[in-house]
Order: sequence, then C-alpha cells, then structure tokens
Amino acid sequence: MKKTFIPAILLSGMVLGACAANEDHELAERNDGVYQESGNTLNRDDRNDLYNPSNNDTNYGFVREVKSPVPGDTAEIGKEDGINREKTAGMISKMVVALPNVHETSVVVTDAEVLISYKIDQADNKSRFETADQVKKTAMSVVPRWYHVYVSDDPALRQYVENIGSMDPYSADKNTAVQDTVRMMKESSPQGRPMSDLENENGETKEDRIKQSR
Repeated sequence: MKKTFIPAILLSGMVLGACAANEDHELAERNDGVYQESGNTLNRDDRNDLYNPSNNDTNYGFVREVKSPVPGDTAEIGKEDGINREKTAGMISKMVVALPNVHETSVVVTDAEVLISYKIDQADNKSRFETADQVKKTAMSVVPRWYHVYVSDDPALRQYVENIGSMDPYSADKNTAVQDTVRMMKESSPQGRPMSDLENENGETKEDRIKQSR
C-alpha cells in the first residue's frame, strides 16, 4: 500500500505544480500588455507603434479632428494604419479635441515640431491662455521630450498648418514654411506656461533658440 500511495502523492503534487506554473505564465502574458485595456493611458503597444525606429516615416503626419456630439465617437481624417508621425498626430488630435474648450483641431507632426491649430468656444484672454497651456502640455505628453510644440487659436493660421501637413520632409521650402508658421503662431496666440526653468513655453532651451536664430 505504501509503495502505491507515495507515487500518487507525488503525481498529485506534480499536477498541481504544473497548473500553478501555467497560471503564472498566463498572468505574465496578461501583465506584458500593461494598460492594454485602458482608454486613458498610452499602452506599451501604442508607444511602440509611434516610436519604433524600424518604421521610417516618409511624410509629415497631419490629422484634423472635430469634436463629436456623441462622447467617444470621433471623426478621424487620415490613414488608420499610417506612418508614425500620422499616428502621433492622430493621437494628439483626439486628446486635444477632448479638452473642454476645444471644438476643432488640426495637428501636424514634423521631424522636430508639433504644430497645433485649434478652434475654441471661449475666447477671453484667460480662457485662451489656459487652453493654450492645456493643448501644449497634451501634445508634450505624447511626443518625445526633445520635440517643440507650438499652438494657435488664430483661425487665419489654420491653413498654414494644413499646408505644412501636405508636405514631406524633403520638400524644398519645408523649413521656411515651418519657421514662418511657428513665428506667426507665437505672435498671434498665447503659448501657455514655461515647461521648466530651463525651457520656454514651447519646450525650447536657450541653446535651441540660438540654433534657430542662425
């Protein structure tokens, strides 16, 4: 009896151990996709899609977004499975248009800047400043930290932003178009608060501004 009883116990322990290992493996697989089901946080797969260096961009990313009267229902313009810059522009536009005072937005992501034109519901000075700060910080939370973000609620500049969206990094006049549009955006619209003691409202350092002036 003892010779048959001891192997039975060992066999039972082996089965239980295998089940526990299988459960641990399944738990690890579920945890590998942290934030996978979150609707408010960029999950790991999203960031891989946005910043995977193997996906070489050939165009700037441009998306225009209009606030939908139905919560959660957004109108996306652009390729669903577009290049990295376009996916980034799409994510920023969805987050920006969800802000309380923003009705519509156009977002361009270049290789170093994010340009955001948006339409607001309230246009007093305080609302304009606070909305600019929210829009700018929303974009900053998505792009790599070395990007600079420029925003504008001036409707006259929307077409400039959209024109840049039709360019690609190899357009002959793209640098001039971006620089001119950035200058007009900063002149006509608030940019919010400085990002840090060493960075201005657009995330530019002193060294960045020196390079831009050359």
